Amino acid sequence: MTALRTAPPPIPRTVWIASGVMALGGFLGNMDASIVAVGLESMRDSLGVALVEIQWVATAYLLGLSAALPLTPWLGRKFGAGRLWLGALAAFLLTSVVCALAPDAGTLIAVRAGQGMAAGVMVTAGQTVIGLAVGPERLGRTMGTLALVVGLAPVVGPSVGGFLLAHCSWPVLFWLNLPIGLLAFGLALRYVPRGDRQQPPPMDWRGLAMVSLGLPLLVYALTELATPSSLDIALAAVGAAAMGLFTWWSLRTTHPVLQLRLAARPVLGSALASVLLGGAGMFGAVLLLPLWFQLRLGAGTAESGVLLAPMGLATTVSVVVAGRLTDRYGGGTVALTGSLVVLASTVPMPWLGPETPTWLIQALLLVRGAGLGLSILPASTAAYASVAAAELGHATALVNIVLRVGGALGGALCVIVLSRGLSAGPATGFGWAFGVLAALCVLGALATAWLRRAERSSTVDAKA
Repeated sequence: MTALRTAPPPIPRTVWIASGVMALGGFLGNMDASIVAVGLESMRDSLGVALVEIQWVATAYLLGLSAALPLTPWLGRKFGAGRLWLGALAAFLLTSVVCALAPDAGTLIAVRAGQGMAAGVMVTAGQTVIGLAVGPERLGRTMGTLALVVGLAPVVGPSVGGFLLAHCSWPVLFWLNLPIGLLAFGLALRYVPRGDRQQPPPMDWRGLAMVSLGLPLLVYALTELATPSSLDIALAAVGAAAMGLFTWWSLRTTHPVLQLRLAARPVLGSALASVLLGGAGMFGAVLLLPLWFQLRLGAGTAESGVLLAPMGLATTVSVVVAGRLTDRYGGGTVALTGSLVVLASTVPMPWLGPETPTWLIQALLLVRGAGLGLSILPASTAAYASVAAAELGHATALVNIVLRVGGALGGALCVIVLSRGLSAGPATGFGWAFGVLAALCVLGALATAWLRRAERSSTVDAKA
């Protein structure tokens, strides 16, 4: 690693509490996504619909979340990031009540889209609140804490959901949001800064329409590319065209809904590339590894979940370490280290099989989990630290957008290659798929090396 920076300044107690409240809101949004997935079968049986229809309860949430991301910078400027977060949390709780009382699947799906939009606003507004409160020198530690709490949600959600469904009907999955959300709301009223209200520029309605159509369609179509229908291909084409028009329009209009020009800055641009490729590798592995355990190593479904748990735990712990290291060494240096660790743990996987000792597989997954925590969070933090306060809302939105697009792309690539290769046998199929995953890791490492160089050049320029 590079030489130490000056010791990062301490973080006041009130800022830690505000960060914890933001983390509680992020935990709520993430847990809702994972816990509802457990209850889809119960919902299908209770509401009397087909599985393909009830799956839209989960899909609508993710699409609503994607659609809301571009709007948050404008709303944050108009109302203040803290007020926007409070409003989004209130909307999330209200839609939770309506979901619990939904009389039919159509109502439930429609309200879930609104709930996803509220969650999307909470994510970006919460990160903006933290960034404005702590400043760039202390951002890594607070973001690490946020990632630690939010990262626990996919682990806790399915377990809690399964327990509740064993004793109650599916609406309890939405009622559970109320005590957690009301606690966060009460704490936020006291500890979360509201933010300054500013007069935003005129709303870019054309750009908003393009990105609100294109981004959800593109994310959805990418997730369906493994088994595409003619409709999925058409939706992908429409989404890509809309995003292309949005990019063209945003680079030419005076006040775009998203400041895409910020990506031309070396630090932010390289950080976005790192997040895109890191997200592709991370979510590609999320889809690939459970199938690898089941189809290649012969593990059962429940056993696969147990075997993957240590990797998630290692990621959760390492993000806290990553935050502290980022404040001290810079996001690029830490992210490059993490990317190389992930790559080193991925390369041996095509040669592992049923005869491989379990301890060796677990060791590789632990290393991989630690590397993931050291890669994506520092790159995101570097992006936020590189912009002025007035631009932070745009930076948080851009990071979250590229993370979701990268995740959908990585997942689609790995599953497509796996499905084609399985015809020649599990060893061949997973060999090809892990080859794609390794290639994504190589590209991610190159992007983080670019980020490290851009950060160092920026520091030299600032001192000159």
